[in-house]
Amino acid sequence: MNDRKTIKIKDWNLDCSRMEETGETISTYQVVKSMTLENFAAMLDDFLNLGGKDFHEGKQVGWQMRSTHRTLQRLVVCFAFGMIAGLSEQERTDPRNETAIQTAKKIVEMIDGGELPLGLYI
Repeated sequence: MNDRKTIKIKDWNLDCSRMEETGETISTYQVVKSMTLENFAAMLDDFLNLGGKDFHEGKQVGWQMRSTHRTLQRLVVCFAFGMIAGLSEQERTDPRNETAIQTAKKIVEMIDGGELPLGLYI
């Protein structure tokens, strides 16, 4: 199995009070073929929360995706804009997300206005 597509399972070791590999592995394909959109949202929530990932880490993921199929690269952009569009539809904000939601609303306006074309699925 490709190392990039193998997840090494980790769990909290009570004896030494730290996360350690359990010796179990699972392929990324096994995970994604079993996931719902709700599972993905929960996983992304946990992933971002563990270590406070932000723009820099997102850019690194984008770098990793540069070697994937060109059609999948288009899907990455569309999916990311779709998540942004979904977030833009919330009514309530507070100082922690206010700017991000305002930005999301502007991005949706640009997509709806044809300023950010998504291209065709080929």
